[in-house]
Amino acid sequence: MIGKRAIAVVAGSMLAVTATSALVLARGSGGPGAGGHEMWLLARAAGLDRSQIAAAFENDTSLSADKANLKTAHDAVMSCLLSSTVSSAGCGTQIASFSGALQTMAQERLNVWQNLLKTAPNLPQAANVYSQLQNLRSQKEQILQGVLGSSNGNAGPAAGTGSPVE
Repeated sequence: MIGKRAIAVVAGSMLAVTATSALVLARGSGGPGAGGHEMWLLARAAGLDRSQIAAAFENDTSLSADKANLKTAHDAVMSCLLSSTVSSAGCGTQIASFSGALQTMAQERLNVWQNLLKTAPNLPQAANVYSQLQNLRSQKEQILQGVLGSSNGNAGPAAGTGSPVE
């Protein structure tokens, strides 16, 4: 019984860290309005300035509601995961709610980026920068494979888990 409880606590802790990380990722980390460094960089390359990007995200009423819903769903899932009386049913409902809120937030952010880029004066420059970023990503992967070994599963993370550097 103690072993099962210990496993449940460890699994719950890992899920709590994952959920918290997902919230941070959903919030974004790349300039006004968030959405990631890449999108912000591409918008700037396309000729949009900081104030245009910031205003688009600040004025999106759906995004404000999505943020509030995401916080509520996050609080609910964390309360469930960290409660000492997690039922045998688990936290499936709260996890599904949080996952849905993340998806809604991501979709709304992409809608804002789409509307911004529709009005961008230099979209070809953004496409050029995106191509350069893809090349850099490929070079990074090659360097990591050279350092960590081939992707035969003996070195580095398990398939599908991402690299330890990202």
